[in-house]
Amino acid sequence: MVDATIEAVADVGYARTSVQEICGRAGLSHGGMFRHFDTRLDLVVAAAAEVAARQTRGFADRFAGLSPAQTSLADLLRQLRDLSRDPVNAVWRELLVAARTDQRLRDRLRPIVENYRDDVYAAAMLVPGIAAFDEEIREVLLFSVLYLFDGESLVRPVAEDGPREQVRLTLAERCLNSLTG
Repeated sequence: MVDATIEAVADVGYARTSVQEICGRAGLSHGGMFRHFDTRLDLVVAAAAEVAARQTRGFADRFAGLSPAQTSLADLLRQLRDLSRDPVNAVWRELLVAARTDQRLRDRLRPIVENYRDDVYAAAMLVPGIAAFDEEIREVLLFSVLYLFDGESLVRPVAEDGPREQVRLTLAERCLNSLTG
């Protein structure tokens, strides 16, 4: 059911992810769904938690075992951008956008988002060269870069930014390099 919900949000968006849509994808009846989850919102929240876990695992898997000698800052930034462009991340963004105007969803996602931030930051400590950044700004820098790429990924399906994407990457690299002095 959780996988069917994630697929539905990815394919048709949050607003059109109905109980019928989810059950059709999962091959279950409405009753079958409600035996596992009290409400559609409960299922969506479970899907959000799974998406956050997948994102965090993807982040940790991508960066575990890399050495600073093997990986340049430009390579790391490209990998972060790739993670932002992952279809699972699109589901995460879709749910966050929906939570902007859906108070109940926002309230339920808040602890998941807070845990997600903590988990991503913990995984980021595996990134080669991260210790070069001042501890006081390290977390803000990480999420600033992730949010930059999330924003880019949000606009990209509507209007690709072509050559500006490389310029944006180069600019981010220069900014980060200036902070390692």
